[in-house]
Amino acid sequence: MKKRNLLIYYLILAVALFIWWYFTLLPINLRHPGFFFSLIVISFLIILPFVGLFTFGKPDDDKKDKLHGEDEEGVYREQVGPFGIRYRVRVDDQPASPRDQFNRIIKGFRKGRKLLWIPIIFLVLYFVLQLTGAKIFRSSDYADLITKVNGDFAEDVYEIEFYDIPTVDRDTAMRLGNKRMGEMADLVSQFNVADDYTQINYKGRPTRVTPLRYVDIFKWFNNRKEGLPRVIMVDLISGEVNMHDLPSGIKYSDSDMFFRNISRHLRFKYPTAIMGDERFEVDESGTPFWIVPVFKPQVGWFDGQDVTDVILCNAITGESEKLPVEECPTWADRIYPSELIIEQLDWNGIYQDGFFNSLIGQKGVLRTTHGYNYLALYDDVYLYTGITSVASDSSNLGFVLVNLRTKDTKFYPVSSADEYSAMASAEGAVQEKRYISTFPILLNVGDEPTYCMALKDDAQLVKMYALVNAENYQVTATGFSIREALSNYQLRLAGRLQMDEEDDTPNDVTPITISGTLTDIQDLVMEGNTYYYLLLEGHDEVLSAPISVSQLLPFLKVGEEVTVICEGGDIPAGSPRYVISIEGK
Repeated sequence: MKKRNLLIYYLILAVALFIWWYFTLLPINLRHPGFFFSLIVISFLIILPFVGLFTFGKPDDDKKDKLHGEDEEGVYREQVGPFGIRYRVRVDDQPASPRDQFNRIIKGFRKGRKLLWIPIIFLVLYFVLQLTGAKIFRSSDYADLITKVNGDFAEDVYEIEFYDIPTVDRDTAMRLGNKRMGEMADLVSQFNVADDYTQINYKGRPTRVTPLRYVDIFKWFNNRKEGLPRVIMVDLISGEVNMHDLPSGIKYSDSDMFFRNISRHLRFKYPTAIMGDERFEVDESGTPFWIVPVFKPQVGWFDGQDVTDVILCNAITGESEKLPVEECPTWADRIYPSELIIEQLDWNGIYQDGFFNSLIGQKGVLRTTHGYNYLALYDDVYLYTGITSVASDSSNLGFVLVNLRTKDTKFYPVSSADEYSAMASAEGAVQEKRYISTFPILLNVGDEPTYCMALKDDAQLVKMYALVNAENYQVTATGFSIREALSNYQLRLAGRLQMDEEDDTPNDVTPITISGTLTDIQDLVMEGNTYYYLLLEGHDEVLSAPISVSQLLPFLKVGEEVTVICEGGDIPAGSPRYVISIEGK
């Protein structure tokens, strides 16, 4: 092959590889299996001209003229083959047979076969490196990727008031955000709402945040100078939607084109980093950022990926920095991907006693339940999921909370119903309404782990709320508001006879009866439901009763003698004692 043709070939190959990398964005890292395998194909393409040269033969310039040549054996004709390779074909009265042509190709291939060993060696090495991370040999290393420490639920998970309970799930947050966007006539024609809705802690409040997206490439072209103007923030407690204005539009996002696309922008800046998916967050001042975990294999050459660094990229300016995980600022809540945490928890439960035990004996083999949720604690976001046996017996052996910023993992060995049993119990409490339960979040109610979930109708509208005791899912309470559901649940808990674990003597928290003259009564409407607060002479505690307790409540008057049955046991300071039933004289 002439040097000019060879140069053209490699120039075309270089352009093709750049275009391929521009769209695939594979990290240029030999510890990434996708890039390593691609390197095998690239090496073959590099040596292809030389293999072709040997296959078609090298022309002998001394024994031919420009078009035809003669030697002692006969007449030859020059031809041009693939890649501009010139070769001679003998001009005979009879054309060459297919066998002769095949033999000629084999002869040329034998001359170039030494170069083919390069991609073959790479291919063999690829499979050998795959074996270095095989679970059959390295099961204990997979199990050690995450470390669980036993925790105290009542101590680690503080009890929150009813007005701090997050009642808005992701689907509802999306509906609220999209509805609010539809009300913005100046934006809805140019932008859509992205489906990110990342849950973070924003100024101490559990919040889901998501950027806008360009409707199409034409809208991007018209708005690219200003960027994406706002960020949607949904408060998971109140359901309030805030269209957060930015001092300057977002210029780097996943809906931007070319080199302002956030994935491409970061790949060209960090070409060797093995990066995960970008997560959208805002800091405490409301500045939007993209949070990107950087992985490094921990088991073998390719496997056991874990987060070692994190990239923080300002979505407005595109400025970024790469930091070790331990140096990441505390406002960044979602560093470790949830899918990675679930995978590592499964490896930890399955391979604790070796690979073969996970298949044959399965003694002590555990796995996570089919689902997870998030819990906002101490200005961090924790992943919650249950731990059950591999037999899937509809019960949990405990549950874990994993800090998604630090990966600190605590295991709470509490035997409990699994999440789906709790969801079925909540749905059964209102089975005549045929509501569907959302996946629960975990709360501390009276120092007991409690599942909290919303009940939706067929239109995916929240109609009721339910609380289910994790240890005994038969203790279920529902209400049209989270306040009513919590009140009913606490009454159910108060009616149980609990045993003191130290001396096994009964600790009576059964309902108590209180009688006295009604000195004051006030009503309050919360979330469409009426609650009455009563004061009785000689009794310092405030008594609280929803209208569902008794139809006599609206007719009670100051000065009447009243007998009420209330929850027993101690109540938190400043909290009312809940009324179970009431009768007036």
